[in-house]
Amino acid sequence: MPRKKCAYGFSCADMLMQPGLEPEDCPNAATCGTITSLSERERAELQIARMQNNRRIVEAVRITPNWAAIRLLNSRGCPQTTETIGVDASLANLSSAIERCRAELNELSTGYVAPIGVEAHRYLVKRPGANYQYNKLTSKDPLFPPQVKDQKVKVLHLSTDTDDRNITARCGIERRNRILQLKTQIEAATNLLEVAIEKVTETSIDEVVARHTLE
Repeated sequence: MPRKKCAYGFSCADMLMQPGLEPEDCPNAATCGTITSLSERERAELQIARMQNNRRIVEAVRITPNWAAIRLLNSRGCPQTTETIGVDASLANLSSAIERCRAELNELSTGYVAPIGVEAHRYLVKRPGANYQYNKLTSKDPLFPPQVKDQKVKVLHLSTDTDDRNITARCGIERRNRILQLKTQIEAATNLLEVAIEKVTETSIDEVVARHTLE
């Protein structure tokens, strides 16, 4: 003859903190099965044990169907946390990536960083008997403070290829480009997170479950 089990699915031994307690001997045997017929406002009285000062104390607790369901699933439904699902590790990786990004941006910002839209160009100067190659920074709009005139200018001369001014300026353009690359990816990651947050908060969990149960 099959052994009688708790009508609601509780572990009687865990509920009463009494190892080896069989469902048919549980003081809740005649009560727990009635939980399914209760309304959300009605309560069932169950005997539940707890430890206090190393002593097992059994007390009567009046519980709603929701409380009973939570207790059942927390005890036997293998409840998970953000840590066990792996979200905490993902957040730690994200924080680490942000710190690495911040460190790289700080490193890139230690030298000259060229303005957005400014580029370096070579140009030839023709003189009798020879052509000379020079470099310059150029901007579409007047940007650079002038050396003599009062108005800003579009061009900043950098001399020859091996001149420190040219090398430093071109390094500054590369620094700017790398900063912009990181900025683009940071904004993309931020947008993805915002979309994800909006997606998981736009509808309550209860609404989703209710919709599925009515299908």
